[in-house]
Amino acid sequence: MIDLSKEDIKLVATIWSNIKTGRAASKQQKEDAVAFWNKVGNKRYKLSTSCGACLSDVYTGVAKLYEKYYGID
Repeated sequence: MIDLSKEDIKLVATIWSNIKTGRAASKQQKEDAVAFWNKVGNKRYKLSTSCGACLSDVYTGVAKLYEKYYGID
């Protein structure tokens, strides 16, 4: 995984706060999380994906980034 820019590190906190329960409150929050993970994780998931494995990868990846940059929540 690449090192993130300061802007992306701030986005990690925002995205994590939106998905940390395992569920995004809105379709837009889910799409934002997938788009962010596509960018930093070098993935190509559709923004509208409902694939459980894909969304699990997004969740796990963002969780690892949050832990790396912000510690355990």
